[in-house]
Amino acid sequence: MVYVPFFVGAVGSVIFLVLLVRLASGAKQRPTRREAFDAEWFESFSAFRYLPMRRLLNGSDESFLQSRKLGSTLSLRAFRAERRHLFRVYLQELRSDFRRLSLGAKEAILNAPTDQSHHVETLLALEWRFRKTVWRAELSLLLHACGWQAGDASGLIDVMQNFEFCLREAFLARSQQVQS
Repeated sequence: MVYVPFFVGAVGSVIFLVLLVRLASGAKQRPTRREAFDAEWFESFSAFRYLPMRRLLNGSDESFLQSRKLGSTLSLRAFRAERRHLFRVYLQELRSDFRRLSLGAKEAILNAPTDQSHHVETLLALEWRFRKTVWRAELSLLLHACGWQAGDASGLIDVMQNFEFCLREAFLARSQQVQS
């Protein structure tokens, strides 16, 4: 019983720190663009373009630099900071693309010739899962800035790929219904 208040306090503190970092870093970032979903963009879209995110914070390149003695502590800090910056850029693009895909899914549900309300629950679950994964990525950035080894972005990319594939299936099913 003693651990419950401690756990709640720790979780609340972590959430507060993540939101504080987002607020501080949000002032430096460019405003997010709100682009509409269109089928032509969707045809050329692939979540695989985010695969380089997996390596940005995982530390393998840092370990290589340290093992080869290819930089001072100062240059290693700059290297880590640049990696965080690149990760943030990817994360912002990922959010933007996810918003576009989500908009496309909503349009597909609304414009379907038959009732697709059963897909709304799936869409909401995927959006919630994406948000939780983005929060974990933000926490990972915070830990990386504190000097701890952060994980990779596999969870983010997996959620994005899952969402993309679900949307492609919905569009395929819709085109088959229209042809029938």
